[in-house]
Amino acid sequence: MNKNIITIVLAILFTGTFSGCTTLVTDSMLTSAHQEMDLNHDGYIDYKEYLKSGSNEDFVENAKEKGMTVEEYQKWEFERADTDRNGKVTTQEFIDLFRREF
Repeated sequence: MNKNIITIVLAILFTGTFSGCTTLVTDSMLTSAHQEMDLNHDGYIDYKEYLKSGSNEDFVENAKEKGMTVEEYQKWEFERADTDRNGKVTTQEFIDLFRREF
C-alpha cells in the first residue's frame, strides 16, 4: 500500500485532521495502517508499538488539548482502541475505532 495513504490514516487517527474525507478511507487502508504499526508482525498492536507509531509532538499537543499529561493521554488513547482490554489492538478494533471516532 502507498505510504502516503498510511500516513494520512495515521494522521486522522492521531490528530483528527482531514475532517470530511474519512469516507474515502477503506477498511483495506485501515488494515494496511494496522499492519504498519504492528512492528513485530504478530497481528496486534501492543502499547509499545502504539507509542512508537505516533510522534511525541502529536502526543504532547493532543494531551494539552485534553487537559492530560502525555502519559495519561497515551494510555487513554490506547484504551479507546483496546476495547476488550487485553493489551492488544486487533485489526478489527483498529477499524472500529476509526469508524466510531471519525
